[in-house]
Amino acid sequence: MCGFCMNPANHLHALNLEIMNTTLCKPVRTILFALSAFLLAGSAQAEWIMLGRTENFRIYLEQKQILRNGDLSQIWQLMDFTAAQWADPQTVVWSIKSLVEYDCSEPRFRTLVSEAYSEQMGIGKLVATEKIAEPQWETAGAGGPPDKIRQVACGGKGK
Repeated sequence: MCGFCMNPANHLHALNLEIMNTTLCKPVRTILFALSAFLLAGSAQAEWIMLGRTENFRIYLEQKQILRNGDLSQIWQLMDFTAAQWADPQTVVWSIKSLVEYDCSEPRFRTLVSEAYSEQMGIGKLVATEKIAEPQWETAGAGGPPDKIRQVACGGKGK
């Protein structure tokens, strides 16, 4: 089990951050996604809409750049931390941006890309990235945060 799953205070260690080469464990991706349903943020050019917040982070969605292809829809989500997260003694992370794909015909989603940034709102130096080679579908439970984001991504047309 990854470090984040065992100790949420050390969630960046769970990312196994290496400069420009990061791997997120599946439980971390699931947790980050669920948390992003409460808080989302993005890059300087993006128009991020806050979805929610906790004491530790804010979650944003980028609703203006939703990519649609048939029954699939992709949306950027951003987790903006309220305190610095240290990947190692020299690498700070203030935000994580993820591209998540939703199936508008079935209640499911998968994370395609995750990026960690040195500043809030997905700006600053890109300190780590993960492009998932074979992203696995996860269920978006009815009424839960992933289902709500799916409805936004699918234009309210999700079944």
